[in-house]
Amino acid sequence: MNDHRILNALSYFSILFAPVIVPVLIWIFAKSEDVTHHAKVALLTHIIPTIAGVLCFSSVFVTALTNGGLLANVSFFVTGSLFIFTLIAIVGLFIFNIVRGIQMLLTKNEEDAWI
Repeated sequence: MNDHRILNALSYFSILFAPVIVPVLIWIFAKSEDVTHHAKVALLTHIIPTIAGVLCFSSVFVTALTNGGLLANVSFFVTGSLFIFTLIAIVGLFIFNIVRGIQMLLTKNEEDAWI
């Protein structure tokens, strides 16, 4: 098995145990352009749910500080929408990373993989 495929798969599978740390380390220490490309993609797909989660929880905090009034219904709508978006982003990108990791292990040539 090619070492590049293992490192590529490890970048994506790291969502299970060290989401941001492993892709950053692989990106910094990898010698191959192919490996650094997949580490960057994995890092991006690990950071997006983190940013969405911070926005969601800050919105919940702001909504909790709003004690009724004219903007109460709007803030609850925005918070609910942001929570649903965050949940979809986290689940979708988690599945994407698992599928991409499996694909990296199963492909024989890099040209066979999408992205």
